[in-house]
Amino acid sequence: MKYHIITYGCQMNKSDSERLAAKLEKEKCRPAKDIKTADLTVINVCSVRQSAVNRVYSKIKNIRQENHRAKIILTGCILSKDKKRFEQLADEIWPIADISQKAKCPSQKEVLVPIMTGCNNFCSYCAVPYTRGQEKSRPAKEIIGEIKNLVKNGGREITLLGQNVNSYRSGKTDFPKLLEKISRLEGNFETKFMTSHPKDFSDELIKTIAQNEKISREIHLPVQSGNNQILKKMNRGYIVGQYKNLIKKIRKNIPGVKISTDIIVGFPTETKRQFQNTVKLAGEIGFFQIYAAAYSPRPGAAAAKMKDDVPAGEKKRRKKIILDLLSAHKANKKLIVILGPTASGKSSLAVRLAKKFNGEIVSADSRQIYKGMDIGSAKITPKEMAGIPHHLIDIVRPDQDFTLAQYKRRAVKIIKDIQRRGRIPFLVGGTGLYIQAVVDNLKIPSVEPDKKLRQKLEKKTNQELFNQLQKLDPSTAQKIDQNNQRRLVRALEVCLLTKKPFSEQRKKGRPMFDALQIGLKVGLDEIKKGITGRTEKMFEAGLVKEVGKLLERYSANLPAMSGIGYKEIIFYLDKKTTLEKTRELISLHTLQYARRQMTWFKRDKRIHWVKNYSQAVKLLSQHLH
Repeated sequence: MKYHIITYGCQMNKSDSERLAAKLEKEKCRPAKDIKTADLTVINVCSVRQSAVNRVYSKIKNIRQENHRAKIILTGCILSKDKKRFEQLADEIWPIADISQKAKCPSQKEVLVPIMTGCNNFCSYCAVPYTRGQEKSRPAKEIIGEIKNLVKNGGREITLLGQNVNSYRSGKTDFPKLLEKISRLEGNFETKFMTSHPKDFSDELIKTIAQNEKISREIHLPVQSGNNQILKKMNRGYIVGQYKNLIKKIRKNIPGVKISTDIIVGFPTETKRQFQNTVKLAGEIGFFQIYAAAYSPRPGAAAAKMKDDVPAGEKKRRKKIILDLLSAHKANKKLIVILGPTASGKSSLAVRLAKKFNGEIVSADSRQIYKGMDIGSAKITPKEMAGIPHHLIDIVRPDQDFTLAQYKRRAVKIIKDIQRRGRIPFLVGGTGLYIQAVVDNLKIPSVEPDKKLRQKLEKKTNQELFNQLQKLDPSTAQKIDQNNQRRLVRALEVCLLTKKPFSEQRKKGRPMFDALQIGLKVGLDEIKKGITGRTEKMFEAGLVKEVGKLLERYSANLPAMSGIGYKEIIFYLDKKTTLEKTRELISLHTLQYARRQMTWFKRDKRIHWVKNYSQAVKLLSQHLH
């Protein structure tokens, strides 16, 4: 027998459908390609909204026309009022309770795991308590065992489901404790959850999320309305001030958190002024995502007794205002990051993309900031820029101090200006720390450079600096480039002046931009070839002469002069090696640096790796539109 499943409604219904599919396949059924070839068509219904119910009626009619022999089964969240009519249209109705707790979900990367069903909140607009009943939590041991098995078989994104997951309790295990137990499981996976109720989002839950890296920093927290009178009529159990304080507390304790929400417009008696309170709240909070819905009465819910007095056209208008607000907020926050190892072709790719998408380029290269250091840092030429504005190139002299904090301040200011002018900012480069400072809004220690201390540290070899850093701050030493004197000196400077590890003072903040990170995926052989060719071009362009001119003005001991291409030429000019050996060393050191770059970038799972321009265009189009 072949089956086909159609799902309406929330993630809980989607999860039930996945489990139903597993149950049917266990009974020797096979999935059909479409409705026409199915012997059994199951429609997973959602009675929570009238629009979904209307779609079910229409779908049953279409199925009967396309495949008169198919048996039609209905299951899901069904109100008693709808059930009577569904019984006349379908061949059978299966209770959803017989499905969700008995079948195991098929293994895949993204997995939905119900941890509880039902709801005790009785929000006046909601039919869930009448379709799924009161809250019932699954045993913690059963959930842990299921997730352990899913992770073992390839599950990488585990989403815990419940109408109000915050209310979960199994014996002594509440929701924060359940998350802790899941986080202790072995394996490379991330845990998400939905949906949360603001009145039950506890300090303990915030602490648990903050302390466990395996728990997602994306939180769905429905607000529904920004007006206290409407919230009271909705029976939500909180006021606007309490919701705003909760958001503030979450963002303070969970750096980098992204908060999405649900909003209902046109609730009975909602005036235009009350709706504007919701618009104001959405603007103040700056939600990562908003799921807006126009109110529709559901039989059995308390609000069904209220007069549905907001015209359909007005509801549509208000919904559009909310969604337009979200679109405008996102459009003003868009940032495209193009990254990759040195000599991978990211600069030329960025120019092509910026040209197509009305963009400007902000450099994220820690060597190209220096004036007069053009050939050795492989700066893009005016011809290669192809008329695209480039920023943060040639901004300081080699003998000037320039910290990560200074870079971040300048980059953020420029990016916001580009956005304000209606263009798309492209952050382009291979300096991972520069990129991370902007994308993750790093809180960087505001420690002024100490010239005497720096002079003392700069007399040491890179190995000596690294050994000292390992003793003072092992966490930073584990991540830092051991060959980058400038980074080593700065990390030690902060540690020594503040008496605190550098790693404890650099934390992620609330993201300022909606960033898409695109990495250029290039094979090692191709990188080697690119490095060799670029090194030859540097020598042909006059790299030795450039370094000679710099040495006439600046000390060879400056951190800026320790970059690849400069330190090797200085060594050659001191008559300590041959020119041919210098070429080989520059190529070798550049390749080693490229490998370190890839190690850094591979740690960030948000990066989308592409092989060519076409793949990048597709990703960028999806992100922008």
